Amino acid sequence: MASRSLLAGFAAMTLASAAFAGGPEQAGSLLVYPCYDNIRGMDTFITVTNTNLDVDNGTIKVEFVYIDGYNCLEFNRTRTLTPGDTLTVKTKTDNPNSTKGYVYVFAKNKTTGAATSFNHLIGTSRVTNGGSGSDLEIQPFVYTAAGAAGANTDLDNDGIRDLNGAEYEQSADQLFLPRFLGQGPAVSDLVMINLTGGSKFTATVDLLIWNDNEEVFSSQYSFDCWEKKELSEISGAFNQDFLLSTNHTVSESFGGIETGLFWINGLIASSTATSINNPAVLAVLIETLPGDYNEQFSYSGNSTAVLPYGKGTQDNGDLVPHSVLGDV
Repeated sequence: MASRSLLAGFAAMTLASAAFAGGPEQAGSLLVYPCYDNIRGMDTFITVTNTNLDVDNGTIKVEFVYIDGYNCLEFNRTRTLTPGDTLTVKTKTDNPNSTKGYVYVFAKNKTTGAATSFNHLIGTSRVTNGGSGSDLEIQPFVYTAAGAAGANTDLDNDGIRDLNGAEYEQSADQLFLPRFLGQGPAVSDLVMINLTGGSKFTATVDLLIWNDNEEVFSSQYSFDCWEKKELSEISGAFNQDFLLSTNHTVSESFGGIETGLFWINGLIASSTATSINNPAVLAVLIETLPGDYNEQFSYSGNSTAVLPYGKGTQDNGDLVPHSVLGDV
């Protein structure tokens, strides 16, 4: 259970008005798709599109890198996209030996195969559940390359995509999810990716959770590599019953369901050999309501995805080191 302590100053912070660097509103050279799900009954489709229409210079190679959510191991495939080309793959067919995790796609020189600056890639993903009939669209986090068009982005020649402002743009320092629904009536999953340290590191994040009356509660959570976890398992402060027990605003609800917002900030990422303060993380919230929860609404049981807003930047994100020392 989160501690019921008001933290002076945080409740008055101004939220960012636009998505942070790495947000979904731009074309870039590196796309991070937060989740794929290949379990029985689920299908995930990953789309990447080349918006460069130059018939002479618009062809590019792209590498799909699947990161297994259980062990952070990689599976790779390379494709060629011609000008204006779009490609959709079914992850269960493309990577049949992995159950779930995340995918990143980056541009490579069509001749040499080296990672390159090509800020023309856009994409989307779709996750469907044949059992429930849900059909969920999730946009990727998009990173532009820092160098000039066609420049090599692997400046230190280590084969790792560095989100440091020199290879690719930086990630946000702090994440804000503008709304969550009280858990119980709703069932929400938080997907998190640790960008700092790599596959051998455990990330611990701080959370601040506001109810609908600016009352804030604190919590922490630790995860390895990638995590998809129900909000109620992360902190009891997300639960409907707890929110009803707080000094909430009676007149504010989502068809009888309590609401709030929450903040995520990386505290530390640790391996058996070292620790890194203030790790960069990515997160997306997936919300699901049961069918016909309230007669005022017609919920079908479908899910929605909410990407975060960000404040500040963090230069220690990487995709993906496999050393206990991180990206050295």
